[in-house]
Amino acid sequence: MKSLYERFDKSKGICTDSRKLRSGQIFFALKGDNFNGNQFANEALKNGASAIVLDEIIENLNYNNSDVFFVKNVLTHLQNFATYHRNKWGKTIIGITGSNGKTTVKELLFNVLSQGYSTHATEGNYNNHIGVPLTLLNIRDSHDIAIVEMGANHIGEIKALCEISLPDYGYITNFGLAHLEGFGGIEGVIKGKSELYEHLDKNNSISFVNPNDSIALKNCNSQNIEFTDGVNFFYKSGLLGVSFGNEEILTNLTGSYQENNVLAAITIGRNFELEDSKIAKGIANYIPQNNRGQIFKTGKNTIFLDAYNANPTSMEASLRNAVNLYKKMPHVYIAGGLLELGEYSKSQHQRMIEIFQELEIENAWFIGKQFEESQMPEKYYNYRDTAQALEALRGKQIHGNFIWIKGSRSFALEALLDEL
Repeated sequence: MKSLYERFDKSKGICTDSRKLRSGQIFFALKGDNFNGNQFANEALKNGASAIVLDEIIENLNYNNSDVFFVKNVLTHLQNFATYHRNKWGKTIIGITGSNGKTTVKELLFNVLSQGYSTHATEGNYNNHIGVPLTLLNIRDSHDIAIVEMGANHIGEIKALCEISLPDYGYITNFGLAHLEGFGGIEGVIKGKSELYEHLDKNNSISFVNPNDSIALKNCNSQNIEFTDGVNFFYKSGLLGVSFGNEEILTNLTGSYQENNVLAAITIGRNFELEDSKIAKGIANYIPQNNRGQIFKTGKNTIFLDAYNANPTSMEASLRNAVNLYKKMPHVYIAGGLLELGEYSKSQHQRMIEIFQELEIENAWFIGKQFEESQMPEKYYNYRDTAQALEALRGKQIHGNFIWIKGSRSFALEALLDEL
């Protein structure tokens, strides 16, 4: 470990894809269901790897001046190596998990804490057993704080990610109906997500807690910090505004379900002794990207697009908020199927249609085979996939409407924007 770390200190970072490797990086030859990184060792060396880490003997290796490290298991070594680096760095890590909103909280926190600290955060959705180690290995000595997002769809995964990243602080956004298939139901979700608070408790570390979340309060440790007081919210032109202390700002977020995310950012910012003015600036600077909760206008309509992820909890919250804010506008509501629900899939998709009816939504489109077994009013449309829905849109002239679009990433619902 020590000799590899000495090489790492002089390298240009870590890479696990030989096609993307830059000269001077260290190549870790990971394996997957359909690939074996060891087979690309020579390609990595040809592209300028300063060292490679393998768990298989490869014939005819063109070593050049590179170091080759043979280990028992590359993935395990990557994870242990990341922990080794985390301990060498030795500063503050904040762990974030939850069923919904963890990426938004991570990005809000990054923008807030960057106002006073050199801050590193998970890039994109690098939040699993590979992404978390890579996030840690991108921490530099100059960083003061790192924010590590942790995702999971089975019990035990958050525990493992905590053992890799060793967070000093943590926050669980919520416990929702996500990944029910893997967790085996809502009780499994609660148990799995709570592993972050369990780790913090075991290590005498600190939890940030939403005091209005009874599940979080029940499962958090004794050393916890609840949401700060004196924060008020308002809405203007569909966007969420917030006032606290002497600050009042309009965020780039929409939806009452974002209030807790903003509260978490303010609470954690204050805990790290940032002035309210800097916290406000950080929150105002955050603009959702990558089809996550974005609201904008095209030449024809007002669009709310959240096509990165969806589960029953997040979809219902977003839907109720949109109906409340835009009920006076003509509308089209487009929902993509919900994935990883297992035995709960049929009942949850039926429940979603019933919520649409309860909210008196007149024009609704449901996309995906997941809705095929649902009982659906004749006025609603069901399309097997996004391509079929896009074709149907081409025959319609939709102008002056509020268009709500939400669904799982695999549906690529953003393709519908071409006709909206």
